[in-house]
Amino acid sequence: MMASNSKEYTGKRILAWFVGFFLVVFAANGIMAYFALNTWTGLTTDDAYVKGLNYNQELSNAAAQQQSGWEISISGKPEFTEGRLEVTINRPVESLPPIDVTATFVRAVQEGFDQEITLSHNGNGLYGAPVKLPLIGQWDVFIVVKPQNNLIYKLEDWILVK
Repeated sequence: MMASNSKEYTGKRILAWFVGFFLVVFAANGIMAYFALNTWTGLTTDDAYVKGLNYNQELSNAAAQQQSGWEISISGKPEFTEGRLEVTINRPVESLPPIDVTATFVRAVQEGFDQEITLSHNGNGLYGAPVKLPLIGQWDVFIVVKPQNNLIYKLEDWILVK
């Protein structure tokens, strides 16, 4: 006769395994729910309701920008945390030059690092400024050009900083 070292499966032992399994599952779900609710607000746009109400105005502004003959493009992107942003603005000859050209850098995955810079005119429709970004990774870039005709021209792009 051989002696067996394994314990017998009783109802209490099976119940303990069953309850233990679900306690581990509930604990893991609780930890994930805690971090999901407390690490990011989920807010990507301030005043989303107001912007939604003004959406038709945004569409008409975009159509006016497209028909105006103004073309805005990023011609030089900073590749590292310190670099230079350059924007080329092609405009019709009869239009007046911009009053103000700004670039806003937004870190989509972390709050508190957004920054706005004013671009200076370097001649031939080229505007630029030095940029110092605090973190590597992807940054959203929003260019706003304010000409003298009270329209606002916009360009949205992104850069990848090493």
